[in-house]
Amino acid sequence: MRISYRKRLLLRKILKLLGIVLAVAAVVVIGVLIYFERFVTYERGGSAALHAPERTIPASEETTHVPATAGSITLEIEQKPETEQTIGEMGGYYITTTMLRQPEKLLALLREMEQPCAVMIEVKSVFGNYYYSSSVSGAQTADVDIEAIDAMIDYLHRRGFYMIAVVPAFRDRTFALDNQFCGLPLSGGALWMDDLGCYWLDPANETVQSHLMQVARELYDLGFSEIAFSEFRFPDTDSIVYSVDRAQALTDAAQALDDFFAGSKLTLSYVTDRDDFPAAACSGRLYISNVDGSKVERYAQLYGSAEKLKELVFLANSRDTRFEARTVLRPLLTE
Repeated sequence: MRISYRKRLLLRKILKLLGIVLAVAAVVVIGVLIYFERFVTYERGGSAALHAPERTIPASEETTHVPATAGSITLEIEQKPETEQTIGEMGGYYITTTMLRQPEKLLALLREMEQPCAVMIEVKSVFGNYYYSSSVSGAQTADVDIEAIDAMIDYLHRRGFYMIAVVPAFRDRTFALDNQFCGLPLSGGALWMDDLGCYWLDPANETVQSHLMQVARELYDLGFSEIAFSEFRFPDTDSIVYSVDRAQALTDAAQALDDFFAGSKLTLSYVTDRDDFPAAACSGRLYISNVDGSKVERYAQLYGSAEKLKELVFLANSRDTRFEARTVLRPLLTE
């Protein structure tokens, strides 16, 4: 059967119009999927849950559970009794990711202690690897005995140790690769990389802040009473393109984290070895790392008078007597 030229022309127009409609529909569907992807939380078993981006403000400090939200996550924070002791009174130790390669030896040392004390653990590396079983979306565990580390964390929690988790805030290779819009770019648009091959994150980005809140919430549930964010800074480079005032971006990020956990008993602290940290924004503790005894007084003068600061603590790896008059955490294991 022959089809006339007019009918063929009409058929082509119909097919062309149908193609346009299908293309537009595909774009809309893809856009919707991309938009709602950030609201999906994936569990270990493969299931997924959709969380609406609503924001709830905690009612009061007297409530047993304090709902809190930020960006794409909705969290419920259970209040815990706040310790009345200071780190100086408790004493304690710190555990690095290198030490975590010998978790059974660490646990044996902890079992020998007659009284619980403060224990600080680096639970995540700057490469984005988790040193415990995490259910955070996209989490990748480190190449260590995770089950043994989980058992050590459980022991600390059950025995009443004061647990402090160290989390790199804005230096995270894995998260930056998975969320490149959160990274710090060069003028050409590519992400800036440091000497270790790590990417850095934008402190002002809401997705970055939400991620830190989600990690902190998970660690709180595992028994950690305090989260100490390290790498809470910008990298030392002039190569990145960043139009916002950097000091203000860090201060605002610290305030956003404080506001999010307001009403809970979780203490938010920071780890630094710099002399330009915005200590005025810190309502928890400030831990000074990688410092020798000759600089103790200098850091004490810089940060000791910060109005909201609970305590200034030095992470000392020597027996230098100049640390004796200060609050100190020492390595649990000699690396």
